[in-house]
Amino acid sequence: MTENTRRSFLTNTGAAVLGACALPSTRVFAQPRVGGSERAEKGNTLVVIYLRGGADALNVVVPYSNPMYYTVRPTIAIQPEDRDGERGVVKLNDNYGFHPAMAALKPFWDSKQLSAIVNVGSPHPTRSHFDAQDFMEYAAPGDRSMTNGWLNRYLAETKTQDYNPLRAVAMQGLLPRALRGKYPVLAVPQMSSSESEGLLDLFDDVYKNRGGVEKGVMEKDLSGGAKTGRKGAVDVGRHTIETLRHFWEIVEGEDAPRTQAKYPRGGLGRRLQMIAKLIKSDCGLECAAVDKGGWDTHQGEGSDDGSINRLLGDLSASMAAFAKDLGKHLERTTILVMTEFGRTVAENGNRGTDHGRGGCMLAMGGKIDGGKVIGDYGTLERKALQDRRDLRVDIDFRTVFGEALKGTHGFDTPSGFFPIFSGREPLGLCKS
Repeated sequence: MTENTRRSFLTNTGAAVLGACALPSTRVFAQPRVGGSERAEKGNTLVVIYLRGGADALNVVVPYSNPMYYTVRPTIAIQPEDRDGERGVVKLNDNYGFHPAMAALKPFWDSKQLSAIVNVGSPHPTRSHFDAQDFMEYAAPGDRSMTNGWLNRYLAETKTQDYNPLRAVAMQGLLPRALRGKYPVLAVPQMSSSESEGLLDLFDDVYKNRGGVEKGVMEKDLSGGAKTGRKGAVDVGRHTIETLRHFWEIVEGEDAPRTQAKYPRGGLGRRLQMIAKLIKSDCGLECAAVDKGGWDTHQGEGSDDGSINRLLGDLSASMAAFAKDLGKHLERTTILVMTEFGRTVAENGNRGTDHGRGGCMLAMGGKIDGGKVIGDYGTLERKALQDRRDLRVDIDFRTVFGEALKGTHGFDTPSGFFPIFSGREPLGLCKS
């Protein structure tokens, strides 16, 4: 790229990039610094894995002792035992078992570092992916006025004088709603450090001492009106470059923590591997978020042979590798796996399931009081189901969020932290 072309590119795109940086959430860049105080490093980390699409609870945590489960799912149910080349459930107790693709997680169940929560979800009746995800990540079912995610609210409530730009990260280009809000959070693009460095170099001249770039680039009005935000936008860019370079130095630099496990090949494993390096580096990471999509299994879900088998296999192998890689650091790490809603109890005509209500969550780590299934599917008879088709929502997901924050960070959610929520009896998710 010639110098004139390069300057033209920066002139045309600089304002757009800086404007994106100044938004409450960004695709690639961190939000601007906020004045005042920030929270000091505490040592514990909450890692949230979001299964987007609505994972099928009944084929994740399988009620293998319930004959009704096999009646309503004649082709996609998981068998109680291995037979005729078909794998049976990984038994957890006399009633429940994991899908066979989740065998890698059984050792953590046995060591009481893993629990499952069933019939958990939102009290709002929506079966829309978009609404359900919004309500869950803002932790405000039915409240469309909430614009700060539940993890961002935690960060804002607990900030101290010592600012740490790597206190929270989203391992994806677009900040999930749970981390959007007033507190600055870094979103890491899904690219290698060399690709990222190329992008950062391209904009380095814009943000760092202007680098000889024409004055007009920096004086473009980013807001369409007054120029008062120009300096702040430049500071955002400079800070973002510094933070991303610091991130890549931690995860891929000469002194990066060594990986102690073999991760599966795929996006989730790669991103969890980088989170593990951040945790082991003691950089002060408190919250991390990562997505895994593909769970909208209207067709081809199958039993041990369909899409859910592939999805759960990658999820479980990635989580097991992450835990092994962390080693002693797993004691100060909590992994919370969630999805926006569950699916219909009965299978449909395409070896799949449709949008439902009650679902399941997984909680794993050194803070978890594990080795138990929290909640109960019940009889699965039609008359006992929500709307005569779905699992009930007996446990509000906000109860799980609150206990995860308390158990991991010692944070007691203040009044109003979860809007229009009175709470319930403790689940006993975490150790005392």
